[in-house]
Amino acid sequence: MPGTTNRRAVRWLRGQLPELVAAGVISSDNAKAINRHYGDVESHTNFGFVILATIGAALVGAGIILLIAHNWDDLSRAARTVIAFLPLLIAQALVVFVLMRRNESRAWREVVAIFDVAAVATAISLISQTYQIRGSFDDFMRTWLLLSIPIVYLLRTTLGAVVYIIGTLVWLDTRWSFIVGRTDNPMLFWGLLLLVVPYFWISFRRNRDSRETATLAVVLTVAAIFGLGTTADFAKSGVGCVAFAGLLTTAYLAGMKFFSQPEGERLHSLALLGGVGIGITAIVLSFESAWHMSRTLSWSGRNGAQNLGLAIELLFPIAAIVLAGWDLFRKQWRFSLSATAFPIVTVIAWGMVNLCESAPEFGWQSNRCTFAAATLMNCYTLLLGVDILARGIRSSSIARANFGMLLIAVLAVSRFFDSDLSFLARGLGFIVVGAGFLFANILLFKKRVPA
Repeated sequence: MPGTTNRRAVRWLRGQLPELVAAGVISSDNAKAINRHYGDVESHTNFGFVILATIGAALVGAGIILLIAHNWDDLSRAARTVIAFLPLLIAQALVVFVLMRRNESRAWREVVAIFDVAAVATAISLISQTYQIRGSFDDFMRTWLLLSIPIVYLLRTTLGAVVYIIGTLVWLDTRWSFIVGRTDNPMLFWGLLLLVVPYFWISFRRNRDSRETATLAVVLTVAAIFGLGTTADFAKSGVGCVAFAGLLTTAYLAGMKFFSQPEGERLHSLALLGGVGIGITAIVLSFESAWHMSRTLSWSGRNGAQNLGLAIELLFPIAAIVLAGWDLFRKQWRFSLSATAFPIVTVIAWGMVNLCESAPEFGWQSNRCTFAAATLMNCYTLLLGVDILARGIRSSSIARANFGMLLIAVLAVSRFFDSDLSFLARGLGFIVVGAGFLFANILLFKKRVPA
């Protein structure tokens, strides 16, 4: 079994890396390079098998459930109870087996974790149906999530953690959904999401450059985006734009700071997600209609859950400012200053809009305030696009330069259709933007291709 021997050797080598770095035998950069190299080897050999094995286990479980469901009405209550707990008991036996005999096998851990999570859901649903225990779907999801989270830590399962995070989003949709018309308190979502954060921290400390850590970082950020949108709507504080600017900037800064890539390589997926999110959100806020919001934060009639939601909203821009300020103070930043300024610019624009009602003595009108905020965001978005384009040209990154040009192009198109410009002016604008795309790409290709 040469493949098995190779993986064992890789695990042994990884265990020796911290001691080698501490002894000065190799540098931390060399250790990261070794981790990246063997991380790719392990992911190529195991990832496909893990996915196929998980799908196979899910299909087998679904088939068993269908067979049982065919004769379910003919079974006694005691037989139903035994059947409800039987998959869970088998799953627990498999967990013991994996911990004792296959603890180093990622494939075994992932497959058994998914089977265990499914067994928990099956037991809850069948027992509730057998004994007619009343409850809503969100009660079921909450119970399932709380019973499933220990499996994530016990089996060190990244796939299980991703499934758990998706489950928190499903629970969130049952509490706050415009589709079914439910608007219940969704604040427990953040507590459920926090339960999986320590596992992400463990994965980050074990190997920050692995695909598993990157996947968890991206999935957690996407879940936080959905949760923040619901929280902003529930809190009714009018600071949702500031909160989103803070969250996306925090994701960008965290990707640049904690998942730093060698100079000239593409950004980490977390930094890329944050950067793209900053660009999209800046485009959205460049429309004047985006600023037609509640302009006053009233403390009357608010409950504790809404105030907690407001605190969560303000937490993200504060975190972004702290992250950026720390690196700026130490003069060790590698991030884009224009992207990092997004929360501050958004706060200024938000303050302009609030002048309409908070400072009537200045004679501000509502349309002037929203126009001023939109104008500021237009100027910022243009500066952001130019900065990304310049950084892409300096680093010979075609993707980054094209994203900067795309940002400028989308901004230009938005203003062409959002204003009363003539067809001649719009046509000239498209020509200028298109020529800029061509010039930037020609310049980059000349830099990358040796003479």
